[in-house]
Amino acid sequence: MKSRLPLTGIDHVVLLVGDMERATAFYTEVIGCTVDNDLPQFGMRQLRAGAALIDLVDIGSNEGVWARPEVAGGRNVDHVALGLGPADPKAVRRHLTSHNVEVIEEGERTGALGDTLSFYVRDPDGNQIELSFPPS
Repeated sequence: MKSRLPLTGIDHVVLLVGDMERATAFYTEVIGCTVDNDLPQFGMRQLRAGAALIDLVDIGSNEGVWARPEVAGGRNVDHVALGLGPADPKAVRRHLTSHNVEVIEEGERTGALGDTLSFYVRDPDGNQIELSFPPS
């Protein structure tokens, strides 16, 4: 058997955004992340999402030019799945609706913890975010 790396989980994901303040508001006010660190020399802000980070890079800034895709409108991530703690799906839907965030898809999915209910939403820059409830 081949030796395996001692993985512990996702450390961070990097998302390209067009407006840092708008993206920060979505991830803090709607999703519940907290601002962990700013790296202005790279046009970046790091948000705490449980044990992991979501790094936002403002590709509209001079400092974030390093991350701009070579092809305009090119994707760099299909989606990011964020695990939720125990929560009532109806309450989560009401919370999202109160922030004008539409659930674009929902259903049972298989994630890191097994089969769970997931809601898919989009952030203001069009990045798809999966909100994964704990297994029943």
